[in-house]
Amino acid sequence: MRITKRKKSPPPVENPIPAPTRNAIRRRLLNWYDKNKRDLPWRKRESSVYAQWVAEIMLQQTRVDTVLNYYEPFLKRFPTIASLAKAQESTVMKTWEGLGYYRRARNLHRAAKLLTENKQAVPTTVEALQQLPGIGEYTASAIASIACGEVAAAIDGNVARVISRLFAIDKDVRASAGAASVRHFARDLVSPSRPGDFNQAWMDLGSKICTPQAPSCPNCPLINQCQAFEEDRADQLPVLPKKESPKPVNLIAALFVRGEKVLMIRDMKGGWWSGLWSFPSIEKKTGHSTRRTIDDLAARYEIAIDAIPKRQATVRHQLTHRTLSFDIRVCRPTQYVTRSGDGNDAETIERKWVTGKQVEKLPVSTAHRKIWASAMRNMAQEKLVKEKRRKSLNSVSLLKERA
Repeated sequence: MRITKRKKSPPPVENPIPAPTRNAIRRRLLNWYDKNKRDLPWRKRESSVYAQWVAEIMLQQTRVDTVLNYYEPFLKRFPTIASLAKAQESTVMKTWEGLGYYRRARNLHRAAKLLTENKQAVPTTVEALQQLPGIGEYTASAIASIACGEVAAAIDGNVARVISRLFAIDKDVRASAGAASVRHFARDLVSPSRPGDFNQAWMDLGSKICTPQAPSCPNCPLINQCQAFEEDRADQLPVLPKKESPKPVNLIAALFVRGEKVLMIRDMKGGWWSGLWSFPSIEKKTGHSTRRTIDDLAARYEIAIDAIPKRQATVRHQLTHRTLSFDIRVCRPTQYVTRSGDGNDAETIERKWVTGKQVEKLPVSTAHRKIWASAMRNMAQEKLVKEKRRKSLNSVSLLKERA
């Protein structure tokens, strides 16, 4: 979707930055950006609100280098909002697989369907964009300024860091007072003639020059305006809350196998991988034996097993606030129910017995891809060992016969 860029004036800022300082920062930053901006695929589609929307959703809490592997394939699969709206959720999730934070994909798909059902185009203002699922103030400001020319400040972590150093903000930039200071300066500085470029210039400066550690101050175009540099404390800002260590979570993941098929589930009510297919798993409770934990997990899906399966492998996976450790067990049920769910979970949890080939085609999280790959490697190794043992026993028997 292409639109004509328009300029919308922002509300006046109280206690504005002195005009000479403001103009110098705008001029120097935009000149630097014109010479040093990163070559990113979404910048070649700046007139498309839909393309910018997809990019900004993917970039939420995700590194640019990671998004580069997904952006073009996603737009190739869903080139228009109509094609995205018509797609099955499973297809959208499969295309998103590996990018993480899967709620973003569901919200993007949901928003596309809402707009299409109501015969509406993608909104072009910050206010209207924020009415869509999954779009907050930053994302709306980035889309509207880049694709539509609205004079809005898009403030992410890079922007907050640069501004906190530029004006030596001694407050926690994630707390209300510090965030308000950053917002004040960002809104006053945004270029009325090139708001999208100006917002992206902040982001590039924070990514390439004004980095979290060891900022390259001598190469910064704003060195003469930077209070933190003048006070020799750029490496001390921004002020941030103490980072908490990720919480360790120990789980058992069970591959319930019958014949050539394995049980997979899809939980639609929320959680880490809502909407994706995964292997049944359960957190180990303090004081509970492995046997009890596996029995509890099996009972949840109306499965009975006899012996405790040995550990196949351990897989670790890092989430933002959790470090997950999966104890993988391959279980062969003696009894099982093949229906999609029971009276308690039928509406929220789907079950499916699938072949290995089908596992590869389903939308599955990175963590459970690791579980599957690790289990397959170990099962293949066991099969190889058994085959070698069989051949060895056959050779011994043959020698005895000859003797």
